[in-house]
Order: sequence, then C-alpha cells, then structure tokens
Amino acid sequence: MPNFELNGFEFYDAPKNGGTTVRMWLKYAEGGLPADFISDGYYTLAGLGAPRQWTDTVMGQQPFFSRGVAGNRRWCITRDPVDRFISAYTDKILREGLAHWGVNACLDMLESGELEQIARSPFPTHEKQAACHLLGQCTWFGRDKSYFDHVFCVTEMERVREFCENEVFKMPLPALHGRDQSRSGIKRVTLCTDQRDRLERIYAEDYQVGWCCPVFKM
Repeated sequence: MPNFELNGFEFYDAPKNGGTTVRMWLKYAEGGLPADFISDGYYTLAGLGAPRQWTDTVMGQQPFFSRGVAGNRRWCITRDPVDRFISAYTDKILREGLAHWGVNACLDMLESGELEQIARSPFPTHEKQAACHLLGQCTWFGRDKSYFDHVFCVTEMERVREFCENEVFKMPLPALHGRDQSRSGIKRVTLCTDQRDRLERIYAEDYQVGWCCPVFKM
C-alpha cells in the first residue's frame, strides 16, 4: 500500500531508497519542521515524529505491497540491490546494532525465507526492522514495474525533488539529505566477490523486474 497520497500521487517506499528525504519533505509540507531545521544539510526525523499522512509499511501492520486507489498516479525510488544491501547492513546492523547477524548469516536467512518470516512478525522488534531493510524491493513495489507511472533512481534525488515540487507537493522544497552514513564513523561493510555474486542471485527478481539503477553511495 502507498505510504502517502497527495494531489493524486501515491508514493511507495522501500527502506534505504531515499524515503527519509521524502518523509522530511512531507513533514515540511505539513508545517512540522522547526524554523531553524535547515542548518547543515544532514537531517533526521528523530524527536520530530513521522508526518501525519505517512503510513508506516515497515513496522506497521499493513502488508508490504498492495495496490492503491484506482485513478491515482504512482511513483517510487529504486536502488541497485547489492548497494542497497550494503547500505542497509551498514546502517541497521553495524551502526544501529538492531541484530547480531554476520553477512553470511543474512544471506542464509534471505535464501531460506527466514528473514521474510522475521519481517512479517506482528511484533515491532529490532530484528523485524533490520529484516525489513534487507528484503528485496519486490517486497515493497511488487513485481509489475508498469504499475508505476514514475520510477526514479536514488542517484537522481535532485530530479526527484523537482518532480515533487511541480507535481506532488506543488511548492518549493528544501534540498534535504537524510541519514548521511559518512557522519557515523562506521565504515560501509565490504563484500567479497562470492558474497556479491550470491546477493545478485538472491535479488535476481529485483534485477529482472527493473528495481535497480547504477550504484550510488548514500
């Protein structure tokens, strides 16, 4: 289901695909950001709360993907699946410590379906949150790319901002950038060739459907 609908446009988010920036734009449009919020280009919603119109499809009870309202236009932001895994693992496992899983353990659980079972738990645990960030993008967008009217790549967030200003929010938006991992002091996890090859097989459906784009570190 969409995370929010505004002016006839539905946004579908996959964790680690620029959704924090979109949520902050929605919070900004609702008038929920402090006047001095725009200060140094690095932002988080911690302590501010989610936007009123945002539906949480990670920790909420909703299914990961379901269709929205007929007649609305749909949009999403994609990311290279392997780079997305690296970002999610670095952020949620190494930096936040939501779960104590090694890389190979994550790959095992992705292959066996155990990670999806954890993600579908009705209980809002740290492990559930970590698992949701590691699942493939078909979980969040479905398996029909033609369902979406606008598909962007996380490498083109300036283009996303222009689209949001002109079509979705219909107002000027600040150039926000959320969750800059370079400030955490935690280095991005390094994968060996075998792990990369294995991830490409695990996320093969994402690549086949088209939920991928050139690698970009964010």
